[in-house]
Amino acid sequence: MPAQRNWSESEVQAALALYLVTDFGRFHTRNPDVIALAGRIGRTPGSVALKLANLAALDESLPQKGMANASATDRRVWEAFLQAPDAVVAAFAQQMAPAPAGLAEGAAAFDHLGGVRQVVAPQRVGQDLFRRMVLTGYGGRCALTGVDDARLLNASHIVGWAEDATQRMRPTNGICLNALHDRAFDRHLITFDADWRMVIAPQVSDAARAQLQRGVAGALQMPARFLPDAGLMARHRARFQAQV
Repeated sequence: MPAQRNWSESEVQAALALYLVTDFGRFHTRNPDVIALAGRIGRTPGSVALKLANLAALDESLPQKGMANASATDRRVWEAFLQAPDAVVAAFAQQMAPAPAGLAEGAAAFDHLGGVRQVVAPQRVGQDLFRRMVLTGYGGRCALTGVDDARLLNASHIVGWAEDATQRMRPTNGICLNALHDRAFDRHLITFDADWRMVIAPQVSDAARAQLQRGVAGALQMPARFLPDAGLMARHRARFQAQV
């Protein structure tokens, strides 16, 4: 029986890139994304699925935990991603590139990652990964209105992309909002209070206010993982209040 091969740091980075955009219930050997990644890194689908479950053990945002035997390399890669996500962003970009020859039939397409396409701009790749992380956490639904058409949804940064580079890729710095509320949130025309209820700026017209309130029944719906960071929301609220 061949000796078990330890996971390298680059392999764990690739697994983490997939983990971040995959629902917990899809960590199995039938998932085409798992099969595709296994082919790319020379491992079995079972090994990749197990690694995703191990990474879940490190995810404090999950109500259900994965297997509690994450390795030292898993922990190191996870912590590095939170501090400097470039390596995982690069792994995500590789997963979106055309698959190499020789993969098993059906293994080339990452269906949950949006299909095979060329991505050349690092910033755009990072933004795409951020969007997929956030939409996955919210189940592809607007946290305010429940709109579930991805074409109408954005991953809204609580603290803006240009405002704080250290928070750009943290999934807890994102909320899934429809295009109207995303625009209002980005321009600090709406914010959320300590109970995650929407607050509208007084200078917003009555007609616009009515549109913003349409379909909003109560507090922001929380995601299955990557809960929005209350401290970051306090920063957003402070900017909102400064311009009121």
